[in-house]
Amino acid sequence: MTEPTTPADPTKPLAPQAVDGVVVIKDPPEAGLDLTADAAEISGLRLIDAADAARKRY
Repeated sequence: MTEPTTPADPTKPLAPQAVDGVVVIKDPPEAGLDLTADAAEISGLRLIDAADAARKRY
C-alpha cells in the first residue's frame, strides 16, 4: 500500500532552474498543484526567467 503524499505548501512558489538548455523543477508534487495567487505569479515569472536562461545557455 502506498503512503499518502504530503500536499505541497500553496504559498511556496516553484523554483525552476535552467540546466543544459532545459528548465528543471526539482521535487514537483506528484499530483495537481494548488498555489495562492501570489505563489502562482512568482512561479510564472521564475519559469519565464529560467526559460530565457535555458535558451541563452544552449
